[in-house]
Amino acid sequence: MDFFKKPLVAAVIAVVLCSGILIFNTQYKLGNQISAVEDIFFTDVSGQRSIYSRLQEKLNAVNGVWTILSRYDQDAADDLYHERDYLSWACEEADISSMNYANQDLNEEFSRALRTLEVYELSEDEAADLASYVETFNGAQKMIDENSYNSEVLDFIRSTYNKFPTEDLAEFAGVYPPETFG
Repeated sequence: MDFFKKPLVAAVIAVVLCSGILIFNTQYKLGNQISAVEDIFFTDVSGQRSIYSRLQEKLNAVNGVWTILSRYDQDAADDLYHERDYLSWACEEADISSMNYANQDLNEEFSRALRTLEVYELSEDEAADLASYVETFNGAQKMIDENSYNSEVLDFIRSTYNKFPTEDLAEFAGVYPPETFG
């Protein structure tokens, strides 16, 4: 027990204990604030559907386009399905960064799929269905672009995260700011 009575040992224990408490407190409090901001990504709010629910709309529209495309060009349909599958996986993982990249990739592949379908003579029903799927897909993307989530993230970063000493404490505690989408 004499070991713990030494001033140097007591100081080291105090520093370690205070550092641990500081890390825990930062992770808990700042982590909760960050979670509250990121919840806006996943949760519909009054007058505005979440980005997550809009991504689900896009996935449903892609399923319809895939059904039509697979009748005409299986390789293009497989490419579209692969990007759809990537976004679906990212949504299941609830990883905002992965969803962002997957959404961008899906947008590009969706455009390629539409260009592929332009060369084929679609039936009247297929053309009507395709127009509906495209409208749903584009409408969902427009609502994603207009969603207030990114503004909320930037406001939080400016008002809370980038203030001294929060940013330094967050870095010390391994807490990272919420990610924007798009």
